[in-house]
Amino acid sequence: MSKDYIQEIDSAFLDLANQLMNMIRQESRIQALFEGQFEELMVEAIAHQIQQLFYELIFFPYLDKIITKDSSLATAFYQIWQLLTKLILNISKIIVKNRRYCHESVVVRRTLMTREILLDYTFKIADGKTQKLTGKVNNLIFDFESRRLCVVNYQTYETVEVSSQLMAVALYSFLLKQKKKVPVDAVVYWVLPEFGEYHYSWEKLENVVEGLVPAKLQEMREWLRWEEFQPDPPPRTDHEYLCDICPQREKCQSFFDGGE
Repeated sequence: MSKDYIQEIDSAFLDLANQLMNMIRQESRIQALFEGQFEELMVEAIAHQIQQLFYELIFFPYLDKIITKDSSLATAFYQIWQLLTKLILNISKIIVKNRRYCHESVVVRRTLMTREILLDYTFKIADGKTQKLTGKVNNLIFDFESRRLCVVNYQTYETVEVSSQLMAVALYSFLLKQKKKVPVDAVVYWVLPEFGEYHYSWEKLENVVEGLVPAKLQEMREWLRWEEFQPDPPPRTDHEYLCDICPQREKCQSFFDGGE
């Protein structure tokens, strides 16, 4: 796959996923689907109606415009559609469950949070110094029954370096936990080479942060202090073909371009 092809899919997936979340929150016809007695709400029927609205209002116009320019994207867009319908079903399930605790007029907005939240936390690391981390998240789902949040992550490719993904997901969940004071699960959705999803519980993520993050932060500080012609340069990734779709590529290359 070419760099342009991958970037097109990456951009489309993120854009469509964000538009979907915003549509569910803002569309009055979707709010109406959760009216009535919560015991009588049918998850599959609700999800199907949301899928129809999303397809008519957003997905088909987007698809038509893209495919007119490049028909080779059709297969990947079919996988994006399959994944987004799975996301719609998952969201429908949690909103229906939350109706037990929320009035129909507010349940959607209290379940889905799309506003950007700024995060920061200062870690103590092994050399006795501290390291402040900052970040931001959006696209959160709140489960009233378990009283916990879930961070929704989107990426183009299934992760080949699972430990790196776990570290990144754990950090964001940890930072959000410090701010919101509730457990924070995470879910990762990807499109290529086959669409899929992976769920991480807060309990697993918490263990990762406590066991690995301080040492990794110290290692990264040492990498950033490295200068050309010094020994032991920062290691290159084993999967350089993924660099083209990494949002931090330019910054990363400025740190990790030595050691040949």
